[in-house]
Amino acid sequence: MFDKEIERLRRLRAVALQVRAVARALRPGDPLLNRGRCAAWRVARTVSGRLRAHPYASYQKDAGIGVVVANSLAAANAALGVKTRHQGLLRFEAHLKSLAQELSDVRALTSAADLNDCFARSQIEIRALLAALGVETRGGRENQGIHVPEASTMDPVTNAASAIAVDSDWPYLAF
Repeated sequence: MFDKEIERLRRLRAVALQVRAVARALRPGDPLLNRGRCAAWRVARTVSGRLRAHPYASYQKDAGIGVVVANSLAAANAALGVKTRHQGLLRFEAHLKSLAQELSDVRALTSAADLNDCFARSQIEIRALLAALGVETRGGRENQGIHVPEASTMDPVTNAASAIAVDSDWPYLAF
């Protein structure tokens, strides 16, 4: 791993911990928020484990007190003025989208195959959660801005006409 990758991993961990703090501050007993909190925690644990395994001691640092204070302030700000579950889910959805984007960027640029696999599983989980949040907040209307791949798009291409259609949400196209 090199310095840029360490920086990206630390930024991803900071965003994941912030999403976790926001979910905890909004509504502690809500099942969708609990799912999001657990997904963000898994991402943060994966990144922390990867950083702790690095041979250089300066790269092994955990999130400091500054990150904890910033996360609690962001969580308090997100929870400010939220009176209904719908408002809370909308605010959480915005934070979860930022985590999904950061995860997509880090996954596209990581050089480790095992880390990429862990991030792929987390990315699938977060996209499913975003889809569930979209259904919950929009009342069954079409998900706006959320792409959830269907089984038909995962099948191998059999003809050249369908090979032209490229899914634009792939992480390596996120540059």
